[in-house]
Amino acid sequence: MDFFENWEENLYNKVFDETYESLLIQYKSGESTIDDLERNTQEQQQILLNTFHEGATKSAYHNAVVDAHQYVLSLITSGKINI
Repeated sequence: MDFFENWEENLYNKVFDETYESLLIQYKSGESTIDDLERNTQEQQQILLNTFHEGATKSAYHNAVVDAHQYVLSLITSGKINI
């Protein structure tokens, strides 16, 4: 598979992984709370809605950011991640 054939998927995966790891570190170190994560998720969802008109690259990027926030929140609220 050629990188350029799957650039959108590669971008999504890279951004998701980096955002996910960063969110976990921030939460576990006490730098962010569940309230912070929920607020950031809402903000990123609004940005995502705005990017649908700006092209696939921005949509893939922001979709990954939103998904990472939602995934971390689900892991925390289900008790799979603890401080």
